[in-house]
Amino acid sequence: MDGGRRLPGSLREWLAPRLDAPAHSPAEDRLSCRKAFIGFRRGGFRIGSASLSVRRGVGSAAALSFIGLTGVSGWVIGGHQEAMRRVHGGLPDIVARAAGFPIRSVDVSGVKELGKDEIVAASGMTPAGSLLFLDVGAVRASLKTLPLVAEATVRKLYPDRIEIKIVEREPFALWQQEGVVSVVSADGTVIDTLSDRRYLKLPHVVGPGARLRVREYAAILDGVPELRSQIRAGVLVSERRWTLKMANGVDIKLPEENAVEALRQLERLDREAQVLAKDIIAVDLRIPGRIAFRLSEEAAAARRDYFDKTLPKVKGRA
Repeated sequence: MDGGRRLPGSLREWLAPRLDAPAHSPAEDRLSCRKAFIGFRRGGFRIGSASLSVRRGVGSAAALSFIGLTGVSGWVIGGHQEAMRRVHGGLPDIVARAAGFPIRSVDVSGVKELGKDEIVAASGMTPAGSLLFLDVGAVRASLKTLPLVAEATVRKLYPDRIEIKIVEREPFALWQQEGVVSVVSADGTVIDTLSDRRYLKLPHVVGPGARLRVREYAAILDGVPELRSQIRAGVLVSERRWTLKMANGVDIKLPEENAVEALRQLERLDREAQVLAKDIIAVDLRIPGRIAFRLSEEAAAARRDYFDKTLPKVKGRA
């Protein structure tokens, strides 16, 4: 518009034919819409000078696809897919079972402390699996997570059997750490906490790192058969040397090296003089070729009294 609120000439010329066009009556508008609808139903309609064609059935297919996708999305989001997988397995397992490769039986051998049900449960196998797609490596790895299982062999026997052979760890010693007593194997693997009295006769070691040296401790006990029954436990000191706890309360301090030989010297001395039955609380074998005894407080006091009473008389005679 110019300053007098008049339209420019070019704009008036463009609007004139449009403003002067006769208005359509409502009936004519309805007739035009009906024709456009009929044209659409017959396969196309015209927009300006262009024609858009729509194939028959495309709308129905799109609607069905949308409904199907919505249903599948809701099924997955709702967790139904995972629930079905747990019950029936994945599609490969379903097909394999239908083809004649289910898992009908599991044969377990080599178990002593463990039961077949424990082995099957630890294997991770379920009725939803199939023999064809069973991962024997994964089953073996699952079985070896059991502390009692040292080795496991898993074989497929087609069409529907599994064979599992187990090598169990043998309880070898008791290991005490911070008040907790555990049953360990010869390689130091913790099998379980002590809950069965039949294991009380196993060698007993105490302290950090002691479970990894149970073979060494057992060799010390085997080297002194006459003293073995009197030894209650072995304490690993600073993870370097052993101190033996005797049943009568005496401590025997062993050297870091040649511990068995030093203990055999004490064994010979005890055989001759029953020194371990004396009123002592400790024996120190840490210095090669020397045995030192520590008396109890009562024995030490009695020894002092004896010398206090005896030495003056000796001096008086002199």
